[in-house]
Amino acid sequence: MHEPLDPIDVPLESDAFTLSEARQGWRGLGLAGHRKRRWWTLVDNDQVLVTALLLIPGERSVRHSHASGELSIHYDAALHPVVSWHPPGEVHPSIAAAGQHTAEDELVAVAEQARRAATDAPMVELLSRLIADQQELRQKLDRLARATVQPRIIVDVLFPPFKTTIDDPAYPDKPTVTGQWYD
Repeated sequence: MHEPLDPIDVPLESDAFTLSEARQGWRGLGLAGHRKRRWWTLVDNDQVLVTALLLIPGERSVRHSHASGELSIHYDAALHPVVSWHPPGEVHPSIAAAGQHTAEDELVAVAEQARRAATDAPMVELLSRLIADQQELRQKLDRLARATVQPRIIVDVLFPPFKTTIDDPAYPDKPTVTGQWYD
């Protein structure tokens, strides 16, 4: 049963860095690799659960979903807010959906056709290496374009019933947590 920390009829302003120990903690401490996440409970009442999370470059999030969905807010730059909505039951962070094709995919397909049509072995080898190198460079470029070189804070907003299901290979089962996710 979720017991709210804050009365719903009282105005509230939260500063993550001045909250009591009872309103902060870590997630992922028992997981291998870079999976640790610092969290703070900013608002917790009958209508909303607002959590701030510290994202450290190189960390991977634990895959999870929420019974009522999740509104997530972060800034890619000082004046560039990004708001995401994860509908109820959507497991996130997500893996790119199968079947979605981009111009990049089409370019690789054309190069692959040219490789298969080539008749001499040196040309086939060269085209194969060029395709692999191009895909690797594209992945590196995409990672650099998305990378942040400094920690940042995201704010996640949950709604009743405040249920989170962890659906990650790092967990042997799929636990469901009601309220704040303690680790």
